[in-house]
Amino acid sequence: MNNVCLCIGNYAKNPFYLKFSDISLYSIEELCYYFMEKVHLLDDSIVSAELVDWIRRECGLLELADELEDYVRKHVSIATFISIIFEKTGMYDANTIKRVDRVLKEQSNLTITERYKKRAEYLYQQGRFRQALAIYGELVEYLPSRDNAGRALLYYNMASIYAMDFAYSQAADFYYEAYLLHPDRQTRIAYILANKKALTDYAYGTFKRDNPDWEKDFEQVEELCAKTQEKWETSRERQLIVELAQLKESGQTESYYQQSQELINQLKKDYKRQTRN
Repeated sequence: MNNVCLCIGNYAKNPFYLKFSDISLYSIEELCYYFMEKVHLLDDSIVSAELVDWIRRECGLLELADELEDYVRKHVSIATFISIIFEKTGMYDANTIKRVDRVLKEQSNLTITERYKKRAEYLYQQGRFRQALAIYGELVEYLPSRDNAGRALLYYNMASIYAMDFAYSQAADFYYEAYLLHPDRQTRIAYILANKKALTDYAYGTFKRDNPDWEKDFEQVEELCAKTQEKWETSRERQLIVELAQLKESGQTESYYQQSQELINQLKKDYKRQTRN
């Protein structure tokens, strides 16, 4: 049998609460899993007397707690602290521990701004867009006002998240802020596209007339929209909606409601994955 791990220690009556992630952990194995999954989000605050006390009091791992307590007094790095926990619990093999150790050591050399960027990028890649958006918003306050390229990138990323959430008006605003700081064609096209989605036909027509120098960009946006529509017409998602409509129209209500509920449940799972901490 593969992927079996022998648990150690007690199941905590009182969980260890991690404020940043808004999550409660009930065992040393859950703690290790959290470290592994959130490695890009960890910082030196993990090396704490509170965590050591929880490992001692709730998990009953006295020997491990004694060793970690000594490390807290010596202010060891987070990489050393977590490596010891991994080694003592036996959750991961040596190569995995080395990989995590390397990531943590690389992060220790980053500035606060660079760490926040990595966190946001990690969350973005995981599809957790709202959390990434919150960090991008904080990063705007950290970056120096003279760093136009850096601030433009943040605004562009924020705009893209709003666009994926169908908040096209907000997306257009942020694309415009990015374009003012670092004008390039990609940002301009994204700004035009967001406006096409956000504005009425009349307002969009006025927008086009107000920007005659962007004629080729407007043409490219129309081509992008046409390709997207063509892709949607042949997509599995559209086919599923058509099939559901046909079931309803043909009176097959039981199958219609069953498949509709399955689709809704999947959408809920996707939403929770994007918004969980």
